[in-house]
Amino acid sequence: MKLEYLFIFLILFGGPESVSAQIINFDRENYQDSVSKKWDISTLADLSSDKQVKDLLDLSVKSSFGRRFKNHYSLYLIANNDIVLNGKSTVQNEGMLHLRYRDLDSRKISPEPFIQYQWNGAWGMISRYLAGANLRYKFYDQPSSDFYGGLGLFYENEKWDWDGVDPDLTPINASVRNRRLFRLNNYWKTSKKLSDFADIAAITYVQFPFNQNFLKPRWFFEVNSYFKASKHLNFVIHWDHVLDFAPVMSIDHFYYSYSTGLQLNF
Repeated sequence: MKLEYLFIFLILFGGPESVSAQIINFDRENYQDSVSKKWDISTLADLSSDKQVKDLLDLSVKSSFGRRFKNHYSLYLIANNDIVLNGKSTVQNEGMLHLRYRDLDSRKISPEPFIQYQWNGAWGMISRYLAGANLRYKFYDQPSSDFYGGLGLFYENEKWDWDGVDPDLTPINASVRNRRLFRLNNYWKTSKKLSDFADIAAITYVQFPFNQNFLKPRWFFEVNSYFKASKHLNFVIHWDHVLDFAPVMSIDHFYYSYSTGLQLNF
């Protein structure tokens, strides 16, 4: 129990963790499979500190909050932030806030409206606002596994600076770039309960822009493995990557993230 209290402290005073996801799916992506509770609260925290030439601090927290309603829908909020400090310099600062209203696996086809705010200083993404909706389809949902698909549309408004661009490629009079467009969103999600103590979930998104680069989408893939340590505590292994075939700025097309951590569930 002392270890759980330590992570509660990190949650309250450390701020929320990050992922580079474009849109988040809440079913067995941020916590283990659905349970019959009115409220769901889940937090994954990771804190590390090293003394190099300067103090290096890495703090990540990923939190989700779910409110279930009698109509078998739920409202979910996810808050992520990842910050790396080297002395007084900020090496990385990325995160997002995402709000989604979705069915609780009771319908074959259901709507999924959402809004999101996102930022990523390492890429040069000052801000990214989006709003849209998916039509979610349940192929099957069993106690030990499930499989879903979704098709939808969203509008995004992005603002970028040149922080993530090679200095040799940055023009002298560089200015902030804005991009506003609609995207076609498609996702596939599956999960499998391997045992009473192990759970794995994977999801992939492909997002096509409605402009001349329609055949140059963003592709996001994420997989999480959960290992139960106690009633409220899980050990988590996480992998995700983003491949953007037509980025706004002259930055890398491919980014990935791997992490391990402990997760609190209430």
